[in-house]
Amino acid sequence: LLDSEDKSLESAVVKVINPEEQCDGSLELQASSSSLVVKEILQEAPELITQQLAYLLRGSILFKCMSLEADRVTEQQEKVLSILEEKFPDLPPREEIISVLQETQFNPQGVSIEEVMLKDLKEISDGEIKVAISTVYMTLEVRGNL
Repeated sequence: LLDSEDKSLESAVVKVINPEEQCDGSLELQASSSSLVVKEILQEAPELITQQLAYLLRGSILFKCMSLEADRVTEQQEKVLSILEEKFPDLPPREEIISVLQETQFNPQGVSIEEVMLKDLKEISDGEIKVAISTVYMTLEVRGNL
């Protein structure tokens, strides 16, 4: 269901892709939303993926991989990344994208504290008590100035 401010977009929703529903229960890491979206578009309408969209989605997948322990790429993510890179050989090398993402990950300029807190917000609830947990990345220099 869409939030009330997005209700006007409801007629444009074609499909909802939920990464939690796609998880098969194995120890394999949960796929990123972006890799699931790319997989779906490749199956249903591959002509919709332009180089600009491939660049955006690939960056999102690489960011998800980069933020996991040991920079682990799942088999599904690797497959999707390889397809995008084969289809658009002019995309920058993965290492270059990861380098830029790592530089900007720790650079809070132009981002409010609320945006930082909401970026990776996870909520846990037992029905009565709600707990919200956020991950905030910062360098030791930034932390020392707080």
